[in-house]
Amino acid sequence: MQRRFTKWLVSIAFLSTACGQTFSGGSPGGGSSTPDPGATPLPSMIQRDEAIALVTSGNADVGRVDRADAKLMTFADYLRVAGPVRTHAGDPQATAMTGFGIFGDPAQRYVWAVAVSGEVWPNGREPISFGGPPPGSPTPYPPYRWAIFLVESVPGRLMVIGDVGIAEAWPSTFDKLPSHPAMTYVPPSPTPRLTTLGVKIQQPLATSAVMKLSAEVRRIDRIEVKLMTWREYLASGDPGAYKPAAADDGAPVWIVAVAGEIVPAFGHGLTFNWGVFTIDGTDGGITSLTARNDGAWPAFFDALPDHPAPSP
Repeated sequence: MQRRFTKWLVSIAFLSTACGQTFSGGSPGGGSSTPDPGATPLPSMIQRDEAIALVTSGNADVGRVDRADAKLMTFADYLRVAGPVRTHAGDPQATAMTGFGIFGDPAQRYVWAVAVSGEVWPNGREPISFGGPPPGSPTPYPPYRWAIFLVESVPGRLMVIGDVGIAEAWPSTFDKLPSHPAMTYVPPSPTPRLTTLGVKIQQPLATSAVMKLSAEVRRIDRIEVKLMTWREYLASGDPGAYKPAAADDGAPVWIVAVAGEIVPAFGHGLTFNWGVFTIDGTDGGITSLTARNDGAWPAFFDALPDHPAPSP
C-alpha cells in the first residue's frame, strides 16, 4: 500500500539552525567524564568535544544548555545499563515507545552517549500537520529537561536519541554508563565506492523525519537509511517503488526502511510489519510510503546501493 505526501514537509527538521542556545563547548554545571581505568580503547573518527558539538551546534531541537558531557562505549554497553532506546512524543506526559534496533552486532557498534541538560525537544518544538497548512498557530511543545543522544563514533554522525526526561535536571543513568578511551579509527583497505550525491539534507534529518511520524510509526525494531538516485530505486524491481512525475531520474533520494509496527493513515487501522519511506534529497519532502507484511523486513532494501553524501 502506498501514500504520497506533499513536499512542504521540508519543515521537518532535526539538525537545523540553532535557536536560543547558550552552550559554548565545555560542560557547564558539572565536571567532564574521563575514561574508566583499564577500559578498552574503542575506535572513533571524532573526539568527545566534537561529539558534543555535533549534538548542540546548529540543532533547533536543543535550546538552552546547562550542562553537556559525553562518554564512548559500545551500543551493547548502552543497552545493558540504560535499557532500550525510548522514542518520546512532543508531549512530555505521553508514554514513550521502545523497540529501536540496529543491523549487526550491538557490541561492534561504537557510540558516544552525549548527555545534555537544559531544554530539549526530541520531537520538534511544534506539532507537525500533514496534508496541508495547519489550522491556526499550533501550541508549542514544552521542553524536556535532559536528553541522551547516541552519536556513532564511526563515521561520526547522530544515530538516535536514546532517552529524554523531565523528572530530574540531569540523567542519572548517564553517570552509570561506562567510558572508554578513544583510539584513532583505521579504515579498511580502500574498495571501489559509489559516486557522491549532492543533497540538501543529511542522513540524520532523513532518519529523524521518519521517526517523528509517531502516528504512523508506532514501534521501531530496525531502521536503515540509504542514499541513491530515483533511477536506482526504481531499478530495485519492487512493485511499491514510486517516483514523483516531476522528479528527475538522476536526482538523489533517501530511502528509509523501518521494521516494527507501521500504521499508515491510508491503511484504515491495519498494521504492517515494515514500511519504506522516500525522502526527496533536494528538498526534504516525504514523497511516498510503501507498507507491507511480506516478511519482517523489505527484502529488496539490502540490495539497494548506498551513495556517500557530501560532508555537511
